Amino acid sequence: MPVNDFSHHQLTWYPDKGKLQRPIYKSLLEQLKVAINNGDLTPGTKLPPQRELADFLDINFTTITRTYKLSAQLGLTFGIHGKGTFVSPNGIDPLTANSRQRHTIDLGFAASFEQTNHLLDQVIKKTVKQGATQLLTYDSPTGREVDKLAFKSYLRWLGVELHTNQEVLVTAGGENSLTLLLMIIFSRGDKIAVDEFTYGNLIATAQLNNIQLVAIKNDQYGMDPTDLERKCQNNNLTGLYLMPEYSNPMGITLNTTRRNELAIVAKKHHLKVIEDDYLSFLSRNNHERPPKLMQLLPDQTFYICSMSKVLASGLRIGYLAFPQAYKQQIENGFFNTVVKVSSLNSAIATEAINSQTIYKIIDHKMSLAKESNKLFDSIFTDAPKTNLTDIAFFRRLPIKKKISGQQIERGLADISIRCFSSDRFKINASATGTFLRVSLSATSSLNELAYGLEKLKGYLESQKLI
Repeated sequence: MPVNDFSHHQLTWYPDKGKLQRPIYKSLLEQLKVAINNGDLTPGTKLPPQRELADFLDINFTTITRTYKLSAQLGLTFGIHGKGTFVSPNGIDPLTANSRQRHTIDLGFAASFEQTNHLLDQVIKKTVKQGATQLLTYDSPTGREVDKLAFKSYLRWLGVELHTNQEVLVTAGGENSLTLLLMIIFSRGDKIAVDEFTYGNLIATAQLNNIQLVAIKNDQYGMDPTDLERKCQNNNLTGLYLMPEYSNPMGITLNTTRRNELAIVAKKHHLKVIEDDYLSFLSRNNHERPPKLMQLLPDQTFYICSMSKVLASGLRIGYLAFPQAYKQQIENGFFNTVVKVSSLNSAIATEAINSQTIYKIIDHKMSLAKESNKLFDSIFTDAPKTNLTDIAFFRRLPIKKKISGQQIERGLADISIRCFSSDRFKINASATGTFLRVSLSATSSLNELAYGLEKLKGYLESQKLI
């Protein structure tokens, strides 16, 4: 008989003991597949410790070990030494975009229109002339002053000025900034409000840091401030995560009214706000020019500005603007985890900004995005549109039939199409609506994109999914 009483100590997964058949490890693996496919186990969920699950099922510990090992080999889960086993993360598959099979058309990875990378060639050559003694040392661990000034120049181009009490840290990209905040600013057990469908890597990173994400209802304008207020009162929230400019994966841009409404709730409940501005330049194309959250709440907002989509995804440079009150806390955490960001990479970004090359790259990306979205709209005529979908890097394609995301993705993989379903981005199984996030920015050419979109449409129509 099991030793532990699980009525008070809850497991994240309760396999049906009555349905286990020999060989038990295979039967248990099938139950795990079903739980993941049905959305009962969402991506990023930490599976029960092996000994506890064996105790609950009253079976041998090695059987659980074998099941978890096979699930990892199948890509259903992944293990981290000392932390446990997790349902495979959202957004980007393990080993990221380079793991895709040869000849697969990538409509999944939200890339950066890498065709523009050649525009950095002269910038890189000029930067390298500064020499190794300038760029390959431990000097300026939080970023050189020239790099911070370049970032402020870019913000001014966006129409934004930093508040006098805001500090700047040069980081190794948006992911590095986000991970740093979850590790340093928040604590184990903290609760952060997010959209019902949110950035996939946030889900996995929060799970690894034992931080709970609380889904807030959305409407056509984004996160519902009334539901946020309700969840603040009932859940003791400590943080709020938002992507104001074309959120990933929903593609919603928060208008001025909604930003102000959310800021009022965040201020009232003293929420630490993470503003992930991964597509910062899109605000230049928004005629309303709504304020950034960090302008509305400078004492509470941690503003992430990644250069992955702005310049090149492989450059791995970002900027974190944060309240001065957190300066020592954040810098100490940064020193103890990253030590410093590459001055070579940050110098490339600085030269791109100071030479105005960054704006040529953005213009080129916008041109490619417009062509790609025009193509998408000609193939999927009923797809949702917003005021920024004509320059979006990805689009949302609703699925009208109840079906698991993994089933759709496997079917597309069989015809050499890589695309991501909404299951990768949902916080819990109760989130309504199934859709595909279709990347327009990862193929090598417009012709390849057209071919991939036509194949995608053909498959979805044949399965009566659209």
